[in-house]
Amino acid sequence: MRHMVGRNSLVAVCVVVLSACTLCAASKVDNAKIAAIKAEIASNSVNCTVKSRYYTAWFVDLCTKEELDAIIKRNIAAHKRWKELDPENCEPFLGLGRTYATVGRWDEAKKEFEQALSSKYRYVKAHAAWELANCLWREGDNEGVKKLLEVPIKESNTWDSLKGLANKSRYIIGLLDDPDADLDMLKLPHSVDGKPFPTPQEAKYGEKKVSLARVEIKNGTDGTDGTSLASRISPVSPEGPIIRLLKKKLARFGAKFAPGGTPIEIEISPNAPVDKPQGYSLDVANGKVVVKARSRLGALWGVVSLIQCVDRGELAVCECSIRDWPKCQRRGASPYWDPELLEYTLFNKMSMMDIGMRSDWQLSPLDRECHRLTAAHFTEFGIETRMHIRSIVMSPMLPFSSPRTRRLHVAFCRFYASIGVGAHFDFDDSRFPMHPLDLENAGTAANLDAKYLTGIYREVKNDFPEFTMGFCPPFYWGPDGAVTYPEPRREYLKSLAADLDPDIDVVWTGPRVKTGNIQTNKIAWITGLIGRKPCVVSNGDSVGRHSHVSYGADPTGFKKSHCPEIFDLVASFQMNTSSFAGTAIVGSCADWCWNPDAHDPKVAVRRAIDQVEGPGVSEVLAAAIPDLTYLDKYPYGYPRIVVLNEDQAELDRILAVGQEAWKKVKEIAKNNGRFVYNFYHFGVRGAKRISDARRNPPEDLLKMRDEILANTSFAKEETGYDESKGDVFIPSAIMRGGFYNPDVEDRKGKGKRGVKLVPPGAEIDMSFSCNDFPPERAPRLLLVGRAWNYRFVPTLEVEVNGRVVWRGLAFEKPRLFTVLEVEIPVDALQRRNKLVVRNVASPDNGGAYKPEIHYAVIKR
Repeated sequence: MRHMVGRNSLVAVCVVVLSACTLCAASKVDNAKIAAIKAEIASNSVNCTVKSRYYTAWFVDLCTKEELDAIIKRNIAAHKRWKELDPENCEPFLGLGRTYATVGRWDEAKKEFEQALSSKYRYVKAHAAWELANCLWREGDNEGVKKLLEVPIKESNTWDSLKGLANKSRYIIGLLDDPDADLDMLKLPHSVDGKPFPTPQEAKYGEKKVSLARVEIKNGTDGTDGTSLASRISPVSPEGPIIRLLKKKLARFGAKFAPGGTPIEIEISPNAPVDKPQGYSLDVANGKVVVKARSRLGALWGVVSLIQCVDRGELAVCECSIRDWPKCQRRGASPYWDPELLEYTLFNKMSMMDIGMRSDWQLSPLDRECHRLTAAHFTEFGIETRMHIRSIVMSPMLPFSSPRTRRLHVAFCRFYASIGVGAHFDFDDSRFPMHPLDLENAGTAANLDAKYLTGIYREVKNDFPEFTMGFCPPFYWGPDGAVTYPEPRREYLKSLAADLDPDIDVVWTGPRVKTGNIQTNKIAWITGLIGRKPCVVSNGDSVGRHSHVSYGADPTGFKKSHCPEIFDLVASFQMNTSSFAGTAIVGSCADWCWNPDAHDPKVAVRRAIDQVEGPGVSEVLAAAIPDLTYLDKYPYGYPRIVVLNEDQAELDRILAVGQEAWKKVKEIAKNNGRFVYNFYHFGVRGAKRISDARRNPPEDLLKMRDEILANTSFAKEETGYDESKGDVFIPSAIMRGGFYNPDVEDRKGKGKRGVKLVPPGAEIDMSFSCNDFPPERAPRLLLVGRAWNYRFVPTLEVEVNGRVVWRGLAFEKPRLFTVLEVEIPVDALQRRNKLVVRNVASPDNGGAYKPEIHYAVIKR
């Protein structure tokens, strides 16, 4: 961004715009017509997302260019009609502007965004500001861009849907004002123990301190004499990122830079004391600080350790002698964080990072610049970086045998390569079913995927030799756990050994999808199949509680549950996390990867939190977690009928403990608690939901209680229902649709059953969750019912998430309740699932063909 110079002012934006958005409507808005227009726009949507009709028509449906142009015309025409019908509404202006921007009609887009900016709705206003900022960025108006990007920051609440846009805007503004702003956005480290993190291999500390109030940074081997061995590698440039990082931090601490101050020497030399990859030495003695390393990455970690050792109160550092290096060379996190992750990466000494930047099929100008800046700042430090290409792979599933798809993926890879990073392809949870074109051309994914990625990789690498690629296959775990994908796991994984370029990394999460235990024999299994060491991306934090999340200060179990030789057997180890709120896990993992022998989970978690939120936060959370842990029996903090038997006073006490702890955290946390937010999001809010449900039970919970109490005895006898094994019981009383009859007598004298009658042409639906996703084996639906009229056997259809998984005759035994068993294919499942049972008999037959559905059981 240093090269950009503002050329235009923002007068047109800052003045009050008298537009169609602010004029009074001449007549009453016709809501019915507007609803029809919105539906038309949705069916002809044109924007940069992969959900738009424009994208799916071209890449998925393989339409013609003429058909694509027709979609644009219909979209524009519908937006214009909407504007005419509802001129006070700014939403159609925003939508039309996005359509124009997507197809490159920037001047027209700009006018629409200027109109939308006057919206009274903060969501529309914030997005209009972002879109308009993209227009000004193309014109080189940096000052105008900054003013506009303040809008989403102002309109966003801390955790609402605008948070991502606000964070991105804040990041860009910061770098426009200061190219090194992301080196100190989080003000790390906040810890005050004066010791490096992760735990160093060898460290001795003295009592004396060396002042850093006045310092002089020296390049220990700048090669100016022409004889230094270090000059054969590369000297530490005074303008290089390592020195800039050190200066940035020391300046904020209050240090003055002047000749004659405490010398800080940073030396890269082949004869540095530590002869280990990424190793460094840090010596503080006799009024001098010396960092030595044999590589730039080692020098970086030495400087980070020096910063971590500074006592900010005295602006000094204790005398010490540290010899340090990591056990695991490639370690980091993956993949969905904010751009300001750089500082967090540096102070956890992570050497690689997979970043889930915004990956719409068409990046806006500011998104491209955000990608470029993020890449530049990671790569200049030597951090191995890849950006994910997920949404444009299989959401929706693209045909990999189509030239259009290949051109799209090659273009993204070339862009990433041009800014100095690699690409990461995810073919994980939604790879199947394959696109019909791929089925026709290849038959199986094993015949296609590895060859496809190898072709892209080699084409891009030919022009960008430093380009790298990572790949997450659909079978990213094993050997434990059954799979029911349409093709064999073993044959697919063997195709990677045969057809995937050997330099492409392959992700493995361990024996299971969420693995807390990785042993030598399981690593040997995956290594033998894929023909290379796997890259572990761990889904299992080994905490094992709180619905697979950490409450912020839970000690992890990596050291206890993984074989001690793991870092010799895998290519890399990364923690899979989705937000800064997982910092306790990521920081603990970083400590374990660096020095597994000295790793203490409790200490690592505390120090990881101290670094990002300051001292005291971890202790406050740790004291409250045992109370909140009582509520772990309520998955993700949502009530079950057992809440009706809870002691209200005890629930209120647990909630009060959590609320008081969070109040203290907010008072002392240096980053507003964002790094430990799971404690509030899952713990405190969950506790409140449970307490409220006990005090004022929802009607559906009471209804469920009565129905379950009355009918679980049937389920245990007829289906082997066992809640302790994770079985899900769904009584007909809470199914949607049909006609409920609570008083049906069982012909075998077992009692009364509450049933739903499902007439021909009607349906009932129910929901269930897959918390472990994808599941290790195909779950079974056990549907219990009978024919309403024993002479007319109903024909049913079972649909899961829009896909029909079974169809046939049901409940054929006269007058008796029987069990219909249907296996639900794994590739039909999502984390949250909708299951529909439909009576496909014709409504014209008088209604005789209808079943009485008593209950359903989902067997894991």
